[in-house]
Amino acid sequence: MVSAAMQEVPSRARARRVARAFVPRAVRNWLRSPAVSARWAWDQLKFSVGVRQVVEMRPGWSLICHPAAYRCAYFAQAHDPEQVAEFEGFIKHTSPGMVLFDIGAHFGLFSLAALHYGGPTACAVAVDPSPVATRLIKIQARLNGGVDRLQVIQASVHDEDGSRDMIAVGVLASGYYVSPSPASPASELSKTTAVTIDSLIAVLGTRPTHIKIDVEGNEAAVLRGGPEIFSGGDAPILFLEIHNELVRELGEDPGETLRLLRDYGYQTFTSDDVPIDASEISSKPLIRVIARKQDSF
Repeated sequence: MVSAAMQEVPSRARARRVARAFVPRAVRNWLRSPAVSARWAWDQLKFSVGVRQVVEMRPGWSLICHPAAYRCAYFAQAHDPEQVAEFEGFIKHTSPGMVLFDIGAHFGLFSLAALHYGGPTACAVAVDPSPVATRLIKIQARLNGGVDRLQVIQASVHDEDGSRDMIAVGVLASGYYVSPSPASPASELSKTTAVTIDSLIAVLGTRPTHIKIDVEGNEAAVLRGGPEIFSGGDAPILFLEIHNELVRELGEDPGETLRLLRDYGYQTFTSDDVPIDASEISSKPLIRVIARKQDSF
């Protein structure tokens, strides 16, 4: 006899297929976790009636925040040891008048740090495919007086200009967009504008001195799209999150990112500026590194 539990499995699968066919993904994202969705709605309600949160991110640097900004994003750079180390490493390498390209900016904390630590002539370009993220970045720039020096672009950075299908994870991941798997149905996909690093430079007419890359497994694609900037003598310092495990799950080669860095002439370091080799990087499911050209140190 087939147990009731076993009979429920195909029923749940059919229900998921029906939901995917008739309920937009954006709606399903909100319904997946009512408690998280309610918290987002509450944060937005508080913001709409004037509630702001003032957070000291580092000694001498405070940010005025939308209620969701610190809770859903900036909290990690204050409390998660690995992300604290990454952020401290970034701050240590800021410089007066720096130009940051913040690729996978999320809520723009690195961009805001560049404006603060880089002084009054520093500027940043924050790029993210998520409309939730780009909206929050614009709010944060306005609250903290950075509108004139922080440009926000809603796009995914890849190896070709045009468009690219991605998946909106929704409030469960604070608005993140991620790459689809080969099995992802068309109903799950969101079409995003795709740009390359080199085309961004050409359109904006400015060359970055610093680039932060946090793109959930698409690091190699970002690097492939920047042969002009990454091969040049004035190539920027890079701050990368390398998602080896996620890249493997997508059926791709996690070693490509390191090969591209090597071919461009970069060496890799930990957030504490300790040299780190490819084998150690590849052994981690996720690792945050700094990459600098060999002739820049």
